[in-house]
Amino acid sequence: MSIACLVYIAGLYGYEYFFNKSVSENFKYTYVTVFSISCVILFCVAWWHRKNPAVYEAVITADRFIVNYPGSKMWSFDIKVADIKRFEHRNTLSHAGDGIGKSGVLLHDGRFFEISMNYGNNIKEMCESVKIANPDVSFPKKVNQKVYGSFAKDYDE
Repeated sequence: MSIACLVYIAGLYGYEYFFNKSVSENFKYTYVTVFSISCVILFCVAWWHRKNPAVYEAVITADRFIVNYPGSKMWSFDIKVADIKRFEHRNTLSHAGDGIGKSGVLLHDGRFFEISMNYGNNIKEMCESVKIANPDVSFPKKVNQKVYGSFAKDYDE
């Protein structure tokens, strides 16, 4: 993205050169300043990620389902495959509309562990792998919806 910012700046100067047209100095100053600052920030972010690599890991064995999300205890868990009731998609509905959807694992004791979709996870494939060790696990197509307001409803157990 940092390189794309440089391409945009070059594009402005290329436009002026090849089409023999000029843009206002205020626009050019603002345009070049914003894209230059963005270029520096994005380069620093890329450099930091290069120096501090993180590893996402999802492991499914016959006994355990383990997810290690780099830097997040909320999205990391280690649970027994036998404790899994089902995989599901969850959402909330309120006067403000739909909430942010979540996908994850519901345990028999009612706890829900969200599986982040940031690393291209395929929940269906994870469920199929868990089903090998625990065939009772289900994955309903219907989204489990919690509703707020006059028609209040909690998530389905």
